[in-house]
Amino acid sequence: MYNQTQPYPTATSANTATARLLSTPFIFAATLFVSLLLIVSLLTLPSRPPLNPSHPQLFPNHHPTRHRVLIPGDQSSPAPSPPSIAYYISGSAGDSGRVLRLLYAVYHPRNHYLLHLDRSAPQADRDNLAVSINAVPLFRTVRNVHVMGNADIVYSKGSSSISSMLHGASILLRLLKSWDWFINLSSADYPLVTQDDLLHILSYLPKDLNFINHTSYIGWRESQKLKPIIVDPGLYLVEESEIFYATQQRPLPDAFRVYIVSNMRVLLETTVELLCGYRISVIHLEQKVH
Repeated sequence: MYNQTQPYPTATSANTATARLLSTPFIFAATLFVSLLLIVSLLTLPSRPPLNPSHPQLFPNHHPTRHRVLIPGDQSSPAPSPPSIAYYISGSAGDSGRVLRLLYAVYHPRNHYLLHLDRSAPQADRDNLAVSINAVPLFRTVRNVHVMGNADIVYSKGSSSISSMLHGASILLRLLKSWDWFINLSSADYPLVTQDDLLHILSYLPKDLNFINHTSYIGWRESQKLKPIIVDPGLYLVEESEIFYATQQRPLPDAFRVYIVSNMRVLLETTVELLCGYRISVIHLEQKVH
């Protein structure tokens, strides 16, 4: 009879099995050791030292206790009355339709509006704009929308645009004194919030805040806007003329820092009085009376 004998295990297979048996507890022990080491290192980390207060000589005007809290504390108290905003909306030739569109978007019975089409627009556009305003029953009843009959000459590259804005602000000061903030808009602007939301937010803010978007980064404006000398004829001529550019350039001032301010700003009524010279003239008259 033929007997089939089983082959004996070789030395290579025996060594492989032994290595597998030894590697399993070694991996487990190494993993446990690394985990314990990580836990110990996290527990022994030094605590973060508290931040030191700013040095008074570095920040002389910094007073941490003077920050305003604008959130109302007592929710049961009645809501404050909404403020009133004076809007100055300006446009050029062919912008009467966009001026009306912007007026409808920002209109509120508590506010006051002054519309202006500069000298580049024909007089017929101003007349048609006034007729369109008078045709709206709400505008005719509340009587808070006005149109400037005598237009100003405005050049966007010169300073006549600022002069026209101050002219409109002075007219709003003479018309009435019952508004809190002044906002100037152009026909190219459009609001991102409703007037109800804007008035609701402003009603909880102190009445001594101006909102101006400014930056001290000048960049390309130094060579294209600050150094060139521009003679704006809109400041001293009745008829339109070309802007005159001087060949010389002026140096930047070193006594103060120059800031770039955006066209859209929200100014207090008292600030507008100061800019238009109204408050200075009133103080001068009071001094002469006394």
